[in-house]
Amino acid sequence: MARQNEERPLRLLAAQRQLYEDAKQLHNLRTSLIIGGGLSGAVLSLALPPARQALGVCVAVILLFVSILGASREKRKSKQAASVQEEFDTYVFDLPWNVTLIDRPSNATIAEAAARHKPKKLENWYSDTEDLPYPLDVLVSQRSNLAWGASDHRRWSATLVGLGVLLFGMACLASAFLKLSFADSATAIFAPLIPAMKEIIEMALKNKEFTDAKEASERRAAQIWDDSMSRRRPPKLASCRELQDQICSFRQTNPVIPSWFYWFKRDENEKVMHVSTADYVAEAREKGVISNAM
Repeated sequence: MARQNEERPLRLLAAQRQLYEDAKQLHNLRTSLIIGGGLSGAVLSLALPPARQALGVCVAVILLFVSILGASREKRKSKQAASVQEEFDTYVFDLPWNVTLIDRPSNATIAEAAARHKPKKLENWYSDTEDLPYPLDVLVSQRSNLAWGASDHRRWSATLVGLGVLLFGMACLASAFLKLSFADSATAIFAPLIPAMKEIIEMALKNKEFTDAKEASERRAAQIWDDSMSRRRPPKLASCRELQDQICSFRQTNPVIPSWFYWFKRDENEKVMHVSTADYVAEAREKGVISNAM
């Protein structure tokens, strides 16, 4: 993994981090507008009884439009970031580019995004695989990729489910407390909150599905690893490229997690990654894979 600390790979990392940050900011803005707008719309509808039904429906339509429009921009930024990360991985891992999976990023996109990135430590992105033979070292780094953040997405999915239940419960309580008719409840309270509930449900499902898919790919990576250990030979390069296809696909649809939630476990996740890599190296050495490949 020595190539990861060269000038261009570090520029690629800076660019992908900035592009993912752009996508995250768009996501945060969109969800804030939808949830905040839904709550404000419900309060405003209740405060103006004569325009209650029309106002509630109008707020719902506007927020649904914001949801759809904002999501398309986020996807575009996430795909750009994924292509830059794929450029980094294929260079560091010395893997062929899959032209049917994603387009290569332009140098202009990389340079512009990297220039906006605030300096942070980017060296040693992947843990030291020591003297693991190629492409066994690639497989270890890919397993780190697949394991990274999976538990965070599962926890965030559960948090979103709780938030959705809380929001729906508050709407029901408000409707009961104010003794609103079914029509008034539907238009004044629930209609403005439909886009917010839609966002919360979709985010919860996407995070769960994302975690399930990554865990399935990790099981496939474990099979490739076990096969290499039993044969005492590095895996086939085609197997690593197959895993890389899945990793790249995940990155293009990676659900956003709030920064505060991500950093809460970030250091712990990094320690787990380093320990896991060291364990893989020790296992390969014990099985004689390293000596056989030399």
